[in-house]
Parts: sequence; C-alpha cells; structure tokens
Amino acid sequence: MKKSLVFSTYSEEIRVAVLEDNKLMEIFFEDLEAGKLSGKIFLGRIENVVPALESFFVNIGTKKNGFLRFKDTTIDPNSLRRGSFIIVQVKKDGNSRKGPQLTMRIDIPGRYIVYMPFGENSIGISKKIYSSNEKDRLREIGEILIETEREGIIFRTNCENVDFETIKNEFINLKKIWKNILNDVKKYNKPMLLYEDEDFIQYILREKLNNNTYEIITDDIKLFKEFNNLKNEYFNLKVRKVDIDAFAWADIYNQLDDLFSRKIELPSGGIITIDKTEALTVFDVDSAGNVLEKNVENTSFKTNLEAAKEIARQLRLRNIAGIILIDFIDMKDNYHKEEIINIFREETLKDKARISISGFTRLGLLELSRKRTTPSIDALLFTQCPVCQGTGKIASPRIVFRKALKELEESLYDLKKKHNIKEVYISVYHNLSGYFTKEKKKEIEKKFNIILDIDFNWNDPNSYNIRYRK
Repeated sequence: MKKSLVFSTYSEEIRVAVLEDNKLMEIFFEDLEAGKLSGKIFLGRIENVVPALESFFVNIGTKKNGFLRFKDTTIDPNSLRRGSFIIVQVKKDGNSRKGPQLTMRIDIPGRYIVYMPFGENSIGISKKIYSSNEKDRLREIGEILIETEREGIIFRTNCENVDFETIKNEFINLKKIWKNILNDVKKYNKPMLLYEDEDFIQYILREKLNNNTYEIITDDIKLFKEFNNLKNEYFNLKVRKVDIDAFAWADIYNQLDDLFSRKIELPSGGIITIDKTEALTVFDVDSAGNVLEKNVENTSFKTNLEAAKEIARQLRLRNIAGIILIDFIDMKDNYHKEEIINIFREETLKDKARISISGFTRLGLLELSRKRTTPSIDALLFTQCPVCQGTGKIASPRIVFRKALKELEESLYDLKKKHNIKEVYISVYHNLSGYFTKEKKKEIEKKFNIILDIDFNWNDPNSYNIRYRK
C-alpha cells in the first residue's frame, strides 16, 4: 500500500486528502476541523446534577452544556456539586440536539505517545504493533518514564522502532503541557478553553503521517519547504511541489463524487446503496451488471469481496459511526462468508476508529459498529433539505393537486358570499402542469364565476400559494 498526503491551498482554506494506492480514503477541511471540539480541554462549571442519568451537565463556555457521566470522572462523583469547577476534555462532539460528551480522564496526544495524567499507572500499546519484542521494549520504556501511580502512557503506532530519547523528550513535553494547564486553572474563575491541539497542518502530520507514507504533495511553496524538513525523520519520504491545484493534479475532485452519491459502483458492475438513519447505517450490495462468473455463488462472492473493501473505505471517507448493517448478496458457502469477514477485518485495520465486527446475523446481515469522536462528513458538508425535511421524498403531484383544489373550492364558497371575490391567483410547482390543465381552469372559472390565473413557478413541490382579489 502506497500512502500519500495531498495538501491543496487553492481556496480560502487548506484541504488535505489521504490517498492509498492513489485512491481517496480520507479528506479534511481546515474550516470544518476548526469548529470541532473533540480533544479540547476546558475549565468547566457544573450546572446541574442528574442522578437519574448518573450524569452532570457542565458549562464549558460554548453554546450548549457538555454531558459528563459519573463513570467518566476521576474523583468520587458524590463530592461534586452544582457550581463546582472541574477540568474536562471533550470526548465526542455534540450535534444540533445535544452538547458534547465530556470526560475528566484527560489524554494529551503526541506523535509517538499519548500522555494520561490520570492513567492509573497503565501502559497501553497500539494493536497495530505486532512484534512481541517491540511490545516488550516499549513496555520497559513506559515503566521507566511513568513517575507516579496516577499517570499513564499509550504508545502509538508511530513509535515502533523509535529510539528511547525521542520518546522520552515527547513524554517530557506532554507533561509540561499538563503542568501549564494546571497553572492556568488557578488564574480563572469562569468556564473557558484551557488547551487545544496544534494548528491544522501539525494535527494532520501528527495523525496521518507515518512510515507507510511515501509522498507528500502540495501546491504551496511554504508548505513544501516545511515538509522537506520531515525527510530527516522519514528517510523514504518524497515531497513534491506542483504548479497547479494539488487536488486537480492528484485527480481528487473526480473521486469526491463518492461523498455525495447514495449509490457506489463496483469494478465488476455491482452496486452498493447507502441509507442512513440517526443511529443506523445500512449498506445494500447488488450484483447488478456483474454477470461474467460461471454460477450464482461465484458471482455473489466476487461482488461481495469488492463491496467489503469499498464499504470499509466509505466508513473512513464519510466518517460513519454507530450501528452498521451490511446486506451482502446471499452466499451459501460458509467459507465464503468467513472470507468476507476476514477481508473486511483486514481493511478496517487501516481505520483509526474503533470497529467491532459482530458477524452475520440470522437474517444474513453483517453487523458491526464504529466509534468516532468527530461528526460525520455528512453532518459537516450537508444541511437538511428544507423541502423534504431529510426524508428524500416529496409529495405526489396528485396529492398536492387534490389538496389545492379542495382548499380552493372550500375557500371560494365562503369568500364569494362575503367579499365578492372575482379573481384568484394560484402558484404551484411545475410538476402540476398536467393537472391544472386548460380544461380544468375553465371548469373552475365557470363553476365559481371567477377569473383564474395559474403559474407554475412555485419552488416547493409540497405546497402551493393561493391569493384572492375582489
């Protein structure tokens, strides 16, 4: 797998794409990342205690109070009262209905390790580090670095084969950040931000640059010079400066269509359909145009293999979380089912979000869950349609026509008597042109002895506008 990072500055914001074998896997927008709260550390004030939910509502100085569960505190929750000030970190961003989820179990990430001031002497090692010798080495380093029983450390994937001094220096720097936070707390007596992550570029480099990255591509000369300094740390890394928009150069704009489409085409001709609810996302796999195999089982298996890889990609690209069901094409061979799970599990190892695969249900659906801390791409890039209210459907023209006709007739019976109405203007969506015909217009005019004007310029297919004049 060849991984590359593409930085485009051909707009008012910096955009970053993560490519694997030239295929778009993740995308980040500077403006959208700036609005996220996840990972930020605040001085919060408890506004309310809700025993029924075993939670606190905490004012952190943002529009909505955060949500802190009793189990996410580092002290006895019974010792906390309304008005108490506490240090909290945003564990998960909120949405339009609820505030962010908080924790008092602070973690401060670096490139190689995560420092946990309340880690309770724990040492964690990335599951993507497979060598038992390397795990033993890192565990020994952790035992040397941890000075108190209260703190803890997590070794990230990037720290594999990194020397002791480099890890030690980062550990010292992260501890200094925590000490500065504690010092700042003494200066303030109101909810406020205490610490936020590095700037956007540094955040991307820390989280996405690793030994698998073979190239960084940018269209900005300043970034090009900055990235060149990384060659000392990543010996096989190439840094390329292009003279046009880097996204256009890397053919990313064409791949961005996958973010907006409900249906994704597979190489063999199969199709994946994606449907999303608030807590559940369903992927439906259809063989569609794939008719090249010798029998149904082989067709199903080949299409499902392609779909498993593509769905794993879509989970990352769209940052989908929650319960996920995949309706693969039915397979009778249990070996094929196990192979699909293995392929899917292998693909999801590239994903930093925690994914739990439950297996196939009795109905033949692959069930899994994915946890994330930040909003999905859908939530960041799209707003609810004001016409269909997010249903993806509009009223049938026949239904709207009957409703408009009924309102028109009921109103005219009353208004003709009281106000001597002589003219009526009705605006409808253009799909009603086959219903409000010339014949229907003449029929209404004759029935009520009025002049009826109809235009088809109304912009809402679910409604209409009727105006009456004397």
